[in-house]
Amino acid sequence: MRKFSLSKIRNFLFPALDRELISALDRQSMRNISNVSLAVFIFETLSILAFMTVEGWKFRDSTLISLLSVGFCALFSLVGFLISSRMKSRKDLPHGAFVSFKILFYAVYIVWAIHVDMRHYHAGDQMLTFFTVQLMMVCFVMFRPWLSILLMTCSYAGLYAAACCARGAEGIDVVNYVILAILSVVGMTIRFDTQIYLGRKEERLKSDTAVLEKHMRQDALTGLQNRLALEEDAKNTDGRKLSVYMIDINYFKEINDQFGHITGDEILKEIGPILQRLYPDAQYYRYGGDEFLVLSRKDPEKNYADTVYSFKKQTAKTLCTVTLSIGSARGNPETYDDLFSLISKADAALYTVKARTHSPEQGGHDRRRRPADSR
Repeated sequence: MRKFSLSKIRNFLFPALDRELISALDRQSMRNISNVSLAVFIFETLSILAFMTVEGWKFRDSTLISLLSVGFCALFSLVGFLISSRMKSRKDLPHGAFVSFKILFYAVYIVWAIHVDMRHYHAGDQMLTFFTVQLMMVCFVMFRPWLSILLMTCSYAGLYAAACCARGAEGIDVVNYVILAILSVVGMTIRFDTQIYLGRKEERLKSDTAVLEKHMRQDALTGLQNRLALEEDAKNTDGRKLSVYMIDINYFKEINDQFGHITGDEILKEIGPILQRLYPDAQYYRYGGDEFLVLSRKDPEKNYADTVYSFKKQTAKTLCTVTLSIGSARGNPETYDDLFSLISKADAALYTVKARTHSPEQGGHDRRRRPADSR
């Protein structure tokens, strides 16, 4: 039990994160810092302008110090906005660069807040700036839990030490002060843990979406791309040289009738590896039924040049000889319609091949003969 508890605490303080999630958290932190810095800059600038409108240029030394303090906050917020805006779009920066900037951002704001609150503390006023800044950090800046605890502890200890040096921490309720510190630590660690949960959930969603998209584009039986993939790929036609091959299994219905549909499915599964050997580095699609389509950028002489291909398939009954008829067309399709026009030419060439290979002279019969005006 003790070992289990220590393991949970260690995993909470030092969570194991993959590189993609760390990168996503870094960019999220930069977006948060960018947004809050811009908001603070606008607010502080408007405050200075409003003050100058009311008071003009005649003010006491204490007012000048306040004005300079607000001006520093506005200037640093502008710098923070510019840097974080640039960093959030950079994917080449190491994780350490993001952590270093977040620590600097946190430290400068905390030191500034302690300085402002010490002036209020000397005057007997409430110290609100420090706690406002801490709230901002809890909501918008993310550190790993161990670092959050360290930074929060140092910042609260720093404010208390400054109060002790100023007025012996007079008027500060230590119990309430410690409770606020604990709440700040808990808030920042929970914020980080929640962001990890959301990040991992988003990663799972992206992974599931990618798998779903792959299955939508893939023929379940052969593993080749399907008609939907062809429709989408056709939209990216760019006018480059293209060879189109339309392939059909000869007498596939007779094979199913004689040897059974299980054997027919096994034959269909073998077509993919065969096409990859005949037409390397190409795109392969199951066009429909026992028809397959290959799109290749290679020169025809570097691919299979014949119009017929055969292979042996061992079935439960006997050794079956399977033949393929192949029709081809070449061109430089520039549009979606150009590509499908080229596919139609390859399909017409396939019919010509099948009419020849299925002719009685070749010992066959043409099951796919169609009227002359049907094309």
